[in-house]
Amino acid sequence: MDTQEDASAGRATPAKSPEDGEARGMSPSPKKRSLPESPEESLGKKSKLEDVESPEPSPRFPSPPNVPATSVDKETWQGYCEIESDPAYFSVILREVGIQGIDVQELYMVDPEQLCLLPPVYGLVLLFRHREFDQHKQEGTCPDNVWFANQMPGQNSCATLAMIHTLLNVDDPDIDIGEHMHQFKDFTKDMTPVQRGHTFASWKFVKGIHNSFAKKMDMLENDKYIAAKAAKAEKNKAAGQKKTAETKKTPSVQTKSRSRTARRNSDDSDASNDSVEAFEENAHHYITFVPVDGQVWKLDGMDKQPTLMGEYDEDQGEMWFDAVSGRINTLIGAGDNDYGIFAITQSPLVPLRNQLCEADNTIKRVDGRLDTLSTDWKEFLDEEYREPPSPSFMGSFSEEQRAANPIPDSIKAAIDKDDVPELLVRHSKLVSEMQGLVSDYMEQVQVVSEQDERAEARRWDYGPAIQAWVGMLAENGFLEENIGEFGGT
Repeated sequence: MDTQEDASAGRATPAKSPEDGEARGMSPSPKKRSLPESPEESLGKKSKLEDVESPEPSPRFPSPPNVPATSVDKETWQGYCEIESDPAYFSVILREVGIQGIDVQELYMVDPEQLCLLPPVYGLVLLFRHREFDQHKQEGTCPDNVWFANQMPGQNSCATLAMIHTLLNVDDPDIDIGEHMHQFKDFTKDMTPVQRGHTFASWKFVKGIHNSFAKKMDMLENDKYIAAKAAKAEKNKAAGQKKTAETKKTPSVQTKSRSRTARRNSDDSDASNDSVEAFEENAHHYITFVPVDGQVWKLDGMDKQPTLMGEYDEDQGEMWFDAVSGRINTLIGAGDNDYGIFAITQSPLVPLRNQLCEADNTIKRVDGRLDTLSTDWKEFLDEEYREPPSPSFMGSFSEEQRAANPIPDSIKAAIDKDDVPELLVRHSKLVSEMQGLVSDYMEQVQVVSEQDERAEARRWDYGPAIQAWVGMLAENGFLEENIGEFGGT
């Protein structure tokens, strides 16, 4: 379960950052130092991100609070960080897990007509302020054809788990879930949802990718929440076991002092409890709705078992999201406005790749037939339509992908009957078509590249740098002199 007021679900880690453990400019010196003219000046000559040297990983866990989370922190920390509800981050996580052919798109509402315009949709992930619903519809046991796992308490893994719930139930030859996910699914196939949840929670491979977005502050806040929750549980347990009656004797001075101390401790504990309750009241949670064998399931890691939401018949032209869109919209309408909807879809690269492979197979057959009918046939073509896309580009597609997109039999028969003029026209059309497909394909590759860059930037932890900079401003008296401009008194 995730807990941000802005309906977010996870956070970030640094790729590079200073780890000297010293809070620069924060020593209590009465003497003012001159401020640098700009943040860039304070960085000296190394103003570019790539010029900053990576520090040696700290062998200590946790590392000092004034430095970004180190690789040791992230490898040793037992929790899951929160991750902002950004489809770009989710897409990057899935690709780094090894899942190919998938994209995550944000929706504003569940509109079946809109969903029909998207590439194949494999699941709908809902982010909402957590509340239980349709509990009475849960299955007694998890069906054999549905992969479902429970989410372990105290972990912010629901975003990643919701996506894995979707993709481990996908049956599409164009989607490759990768070696790691194949092995995980096979390893957990005979487990109960609870056992799968424990296995997922301890899976370092996925946890490491998820927590690559962790910032030091995220980890500290999560640990603080868990500690407060544990203290609250311990206090409630102690109160329940307390059966002795209050003494009727007049308390001594020492007893009164102890009573005052007890009240102070109680007040501190109540404040901690209030913090925990406020944290949980604002909790947001991810669940997913997925189609499996003509049925639509709600998979919520906080539930004990999957919930059957409806059925559909593909042979009758029914779309699976028709069976659940009304229920999701009703759920959204009855709750708060801070929700998010994400469609896990086929990547646009997949159909473009398939079309390119089929076109390449086709033009090779056309060219082969032209070679048998005329040795100088290329001289009769305009230069821009003589050659298909470069062999190096087309070579990026595997033989298996080419074989999966053969020439339709009707097209193959037509090619074998065409004469030279007809083949030349067919060749020119294919080259033009392939040029357009390559352009579209490269645009989508650029989108993927931008997602990767955005995720890498999000993994950079600026917190310690900001802390040091604010400390310098405070030490130099700048904050005190200009506090009015910041709304202070």
